[in-house]
Amino acid sequence: MAEKQQGSVTLGNSWLYNILVIIVVCIQLPTTTISAQLHDYNWVLGYGGGPGTPVNDSFGLSILSFKDETLHIESNEEEGSMLFDANNVGYSSDSGKLFCTFNGEGVYSSNHEIMQGGDEWYQEELDLGWAFPQSGLVLPLPGNADKLVLLNTEVDLIEVEGVLKVVGENLFYSEIDKTAAEGKGAVTLRKELLLNGTLDVGKLSACRHANGRDWWVILPAFNSNRYYRYFLTPAGIELIGIQEVGEAVPTGLGQALFSPDGTKHVRYNGISSTAGDYVTIYDFDRCTGLLSNFRQGNYEKEGTGGGATISKNSRYLYIMASLDLYQYDLLAEDIEATRTLVADYDGHLDPLPTTFFQGQLAPDGKIYIASNNGVTSLHVIHNPDADCPDCRIEQHGIELPTFNAFSIPNQPNYRLGPIDGSPCDTLGIDNIPLARWRYEQDTLEPFQVQFYDLSDYEPTDWLWDFGDGSTSTDTLPQHTFPGYGTYEVCLTVSNANGSGTQCKELEFTMPNSTAEEEQAEASATAFPNPFQERFSLSLRPGWLPVNAWVEVYDAVGRRVHRQPLRAGVNGVELVGQAGGVYVWRVVQCGQVLGVGKIVKL
Repeated sequence: MAEKQQGSVTLGNSWLYNILVIIVVCIQLPTTTISAQLHDYNWVLGYGGGPGTPVNDSFGLSILSFKDETLHIESNEEEGSMLFDANNVGYSSDSGKLFCTFNGEGVYSSNHEIMQGGDEWYQEELDLGWAFPQSGLVLPLPGNADKLVLLNTEVDLIEVEGVLKVVGENLFYSEIDKTAAEGKGAVTLRKELLLNGTLDVGKLSACRHANGRDWWVILPAFNSNRYYRYFLTPAGIELIGIQEVGEAVPTGLGQALFSPDGTKHVRYNGISSTAGDYVTIYDFDRCTGLLSNFRQGNYEKEGTGGGATISKNSRYLYIMASLDLYQYDLLAEDIEATRTLVADYDGHLDPLPTTFFQGQLAPDGKIYIASNNGVTSLHVIHNPDADCPDCRIEQHGIELPTFNAFSIPNQPNYRLGPIDGSPCDTLGIDNIPLARWRYEQDTLEPFQVQFYDLSDYEPTDWLWDFGDGSTSTDTLPQHTFPGYGTYEVCLTVSNANGSGTQCKELEFTMPNSTAEEEQAEASATAFPNPFQERFSLSLRPGWLPVNAWVEVYDAVGRRVHRQPLRAGVNGVELVGQAGGVYVWRVVQCGQVLGVGKIVKL
């Protein structure tokens, strides 16, 4: 079915805006720098339960924060109106503080209450027509620090050759004023219709223009090779054109995204066990917004749906095909020939199957993958920049405080700068490197730490200062610290335009002398509580334990589990143990640093 209407939303007089842009370029205003743009640093998952769910589930919200490029997980177990199905959008401030979320039914402020003007978003008749993945997207309005743009589509059923098909339909444009309602935000322009027509299901994706400020938004049509190409500028949003490229792509449940560097666009459509799935790869031109170099593979699969995501270095593509997980090398001349099965679903039940569904690259450089069932875990690829098995896939490796069904945020790469020196580099915006990094402690050699560079905006040089007199110019250095103590580790990244530095304190501490100080230092948190077979123990950020263990005791005081601890989040399995109340203890060198109770269902 062809589109019925295409439109645009403009802010002010567009011809006057174009003249002003020309004037700005001609007089060469001073160089503009890029802010931190930590808009993806908070994820909100979870739901309030419903028909068919077990009565002993933990319902509510799981709040994932990536402050300091380290995963922190909290829970808000109050049941309310907020429900995340597969449609999940979150947006944080430049500094990484949660500002708003969108689930297809409404727009919510950071306190998880409905935002002013954001209620009753979906008013159509089809149940769950609001809930499908990648049906929403939030972008900063270029040139306006106080405004956000919310784009969303919906889903309907139409008859195609005598068969009812799930299709996407319509594209809506809305604006959010971040300063309204005492800083809680308000929807000030609501659901302006940009496109009235049939589309693929979800698959809203965006990539920053090569000028480093504006945005391309790409939206695939239903069962075709056509793409709607929208351009978001300070003047508003405009349909630039409809591109036909390559062969038709059958509509199905899946995921679409740009590579972090903006050079590739990937679309995954999981159709059925009979029709298989389709992996479609294009090159992308950030100046023109055009797709090219069509490549497509059609493969057998079991089940429906799935997803795709790409490593931070833009080299490795991961395809989640329900029961299987594949890796591709996007830098290879023959990309399809590199398709490699890197994981099979391991049969784990939580309590439903933890199969592979949608994925998202996180600010810590890892990839997290949701399941297409209500479960309390996420899969994680710890080092997706590496060829597998060095990519280190851990199935159901992240325990959540509450149940999550299908949901993972739809977020573009907010930290993509201009293509310096290109014909489109016209705004005087420079790639000033933003230093970001994370670390992993070795469990066998606790003073040995692996560092991972996560920096943005085209750094060309790296300098690590480990705070003990040692330095490194590698991007992924491994360093052994001399012993106990607190070390300020700094990474400075630079290029011809400038430099940026990020410092963090790493503490290899001995047990303190008093019990009160000891427990404050350990600061361990256990979740989910209650749990099924496995819970997570999260240690205080910056603490790297040495000769520290977690011990778990049953109700009669018998120790049933003991394992060494490392920095960050530690998974603790009690498979085969009876349900009931257990006590966990963090012990270092014979002293108890933390204690708590947890319930196994």
